Amino acid sequence: MFGEGGIGLAERRIRLKVKLLIGIAVSTLVAISLFFVLMFVGNEILDRTVYGFSFMDSMGDKYFNDLQLFVEDEDVSISNLRPLDIWCSRGDRVYLSIYLGDRIVYESVLKSWIKLNPALYDPSLEDEENRHDLVLNDGTVLSAFLYYYSGDAYYYWTIVISGFFSFVAFYMCFISFVHRKLKYIEKLKGELDILAGGDLDYQVCIKGNDELGELANGIEQLRKAVVAHQIAEDKIRAENSELVTALSHDLRTPLTSLLVYLELLDGHKYDSLDQAGYFVKRSLEKTYQIKAMADKLFEYLLVYSSGWELPEMADTDADAFFERYWKEASFSLENKGFHIESFFPPLSCMIRLDAPLMTRAFDNICSNIEKYADPSSPVKISYMREGEMVHLQVENKIGPSSNGPQSTGIGLNTCRRIIGYHKGVFDSFAKDGYFHVSISIPVCGS
Repeated sequence: MFGEGGIGLAERRIRLKVKLLIGIAVSTLVAISLFFVLMFVGNEILDRTVYGFSFMDSMGDKYFNDLQLFVEDEDVSISNLRPLDIWCSRGDRVYLSIYLGDRIVYESVLKSWIKLNPALYDPSLEDEENRHDLVLNDGTVLSAFLYYYSGDAYYYWTIVISGFFSFVAFYMCFISFVHRKLKYIEKLKGELDILAGGDLDYQVCIKGNDELGELANGIEQLRKAVVAHQIAEDKIRAENSELVTALSHDLRTPLTSLLVYLELLDGHKYDSLDQAGYFVKRSLEKTYQIKAMADKLFEYLLVYSSGWELPEMADTDADAFFERYWKEASFSLENKGFHIESFFPPLSCMIRLDAPLMTRAFDNICSNIEKYADPSSPVKISYMREGEMVHLQVENKIGPSSNGPQSTGIGLNTCRRIIGYHKGVFDSFAKDGYFHVSISIPVCGS
């Protein structure tokens, strides 16, 4: 997309959506792992504290001491165990069973006035570590088995706390991933502001191999292209300025000579008609030299000036324009030693053009033939209509004189710009020792 760097990035790119899913998966895995770790640690703590035997034994002793004080305060006797229902109803973490010898006399699950079935209870099945001697007010000593249960509340709180911290871990991991991307987007925005401010030497930071990294690489490649374009424009502008200055300076010499010859002729300061003819001949040479320089200056201005405006164009008969110009051009080239092979079928259409400007483009093509074509090989010139386009083809063998100083290409660039103004297509290339020029111009109404 943007050179080798852009292609390499695209090949190794991991889509941002995939990275987002990976971030969610990793955050979820961290959260689940933390949840199980906290649950394990929490259960271990609970097993050693509220669910441990020592804690339950101490709580059992505490509750029994409270029960003994209650029995003494409420005047509980073997014949009046009903107050025990009040004490047992204070909470659901205590299970109490009381035996008189081997006979069950009270169970906290059932009310005291419900008759118990002794066959269902056996003191030998009770846990001796939870056995206490309960002394009633009438002096009766009963075997009380008091069991303390911590309940599930601590376990539920462990689940809630573990879940809360797991959610926080998920949130922090995911937000950390998103924050890095948002921070990079903010950095890119800041760098774009720097570039928009005119500092094109600032290098864009490229991080990651996702769409954001590709975007940053695209911005960097665009910056480099703009900088290169500006450098090329500055170079062309400097060269153009130097050329105009040089041409302006060079115009003075032939112009001064022309003025001298014309003044001599105007003042009849010559010795003979032959000398006057010599002055006229030299004046014409200087005039042609000035014209050539002016044409070159015009071409430079046409190619490099952005403010040049195209004159108003008019509908023109394609046959009349093409046939008149290229028959005359062929005749002129033949007089200069070139052999022309032409093919000029009827076009039968109208084209919209500026005749002087198009003539200048064709003149540049003919001038190119005169300068660089090999006279020993035929020059092929043809034009024809294909659909809604008129095509001109020119082909010539490149002569040995082309091995000298290289052409500046201004003439061809002038042609390209003129044809472009006419909404046409200009192409030129060298292949296998031959130079090819192709021009396509739309017909009216196409």
